[in-house]
Amino acid sequence: MTGTDAPKAVRRAALLTFLLAPAGLLLIVDALIELRWWGSSGADRLLAQLTKLQTEYGLEPPALLRGRDGAVELLVLGLACVAFSALGVWLLRGRLWARTTAMVGGVVLILFGLIGVGTDAAESNTLAVFFKNMSGSAIDDQIPAVRALLYPGWYSWAEDILQGFQLLASLAALIALTAAVIGHSDYFTGGRSVDAAPDEWDDAMARIRDKGRRHREAEES
Repeated sequence: MTGTDAPKAVRRAALLTFLLAPAGLLLIVDALIELRWWGSSGADRLLAQLTKLQTEYGLEPPALLRGRDGAVELLVLGLACVAFSALGVWLLRGRLWARTTAMVGGVVLILFGLIGVGTDAAESNTLAVFFKNMSGSAIDDQIPAVRALLYPGWYSWAEDILQGFQLLASLAALIALTAAVIGHSDYFTGGRSVDAAPDEWDDAMARIRDKGRRHREAEES
């Protein structure tokens, strides 16, 4: 199989799998930008200023991006997305190993995406809350100094948007692949003898199709 004779559902699944490549590349770029900022003298001065405010006034430091470790996690996630996107080529060719790897990998990428988005959404001590707590207090004159040391505001927006893009792209690819496997499980036979016995995926998909057929027949009767 070359992929040119692939069913429409398989081609759609492969196309959405390829979409993880730009998502991964953008995550990599974002991670490198964040790591560059965390390694700058401005980041060191900001952390020192926040530590001083906490020590002298008991003001809890706000959450800043994802931290150095978080930036490394974004980098690894981006690389994983790029690697995952390459499976699209083998899905078009009907490879069994690509089908299985893409199903498992899609679930893993979605879980990591949910964890990242959920963690950010659950964060309560944001910069907005931090500056609100400083306003009207005895240390509100420190706000300009802290703002001057902050990273550009679009850093956090880019991080949130790219994480959301990665999560949606992973979810779309997995849904499309699941539909392709259910509807065309017989296409994924590359590397296996034509008369070989069905594997676990084939048995599972056959049961799903059989249940769907019985449900339609019950509705029609």
